[in-house]
Amino acid sequence: MPRAGARVTRPAARSPKQARRRTDPVESTLRWLEDKGATQVKIAGVDLDGVLRGKYVSLDKFASCAKGGLGFCDVVFGWDVADELYDNAQVTGWHTGYPDLQARIDLSTARMIPWEPATAAFLLDFVMPDGSDYGPSPRALLRRVGQRARAQGFVPKFGSEYEFFIFRETPGSLRAKGFQNLEPLDPGMFGYSWLRTSQSSDLVHALLDGCNAFGLEVEASTPRLARASTRPRSAMTCSRRRGTSRSSSSRR
Repeated sequence: MPRAGARVTRPAARSPKQARRRTDPVESTLRWLEDKGATQVKIAGVDLDGVLRGKYVSLDKFASCAKGGLGFCDVVFGWDVADELYDNAQVTGWHTGYPDLQARIDLSTARMIPWEPATAAFLLDFVMPDGSDYGPSPRALLRRVGQRARAQGFVPKFGSEYEFFIFRETPGSLRAKGFQNLEPLDPGMFGYSWLRTSQSSDLVHALLDGCNAFGLEVEASTPRLARASTRPRSAMTCSRRRGTSRSSSSRR
């Protein structure tokens, strides 16, 4: 007990901002996964062509990778979209033996995958041994471009308009047909048709609802012409969200 008349000093209360700074981001993410009911996680990095390359990991493995990083074969920077190895690559190749790159999980990219029950998704950043950006990485390049733009007084924002075709095919039938003479969703041409989109409303709504739930805010779409426009966002936000758009569209 302090003696009578003694001054009692108490530690200063921390501001919410200070409290947030002291919060372990990995532990916060693990609690978020538990709250969301996630039982597995998909992690992926972006290759030279902007294609997601990744894997499923368990929650325990994710926790380990989130704390200490992981290795990821750099062949993703030495092949094309069909997994054909480049014969003139300098970044990596048979001359390097396709070693593992160091990768870090970007915890700010956390989201649940609406069409995969109990599955969370995170993007990876490829880094050098000293922790700096891996130069050939598209996300690293975008980060450098954004820094240059901001240094000149600009705030880079991007929106995307995707154009694609929808066919009544499966992965097996596509290959069996040699990607030729494919059956379209609807026969003939009738652009901007309310009727045609209503006929395929289950598919149209599933695409729109799935994209929006995944953080890909679709501002406008004309599925009959297979177009979708997304809301403009900052450069790295686009990288986090648009980088997964191929995953959301290709599943259909």
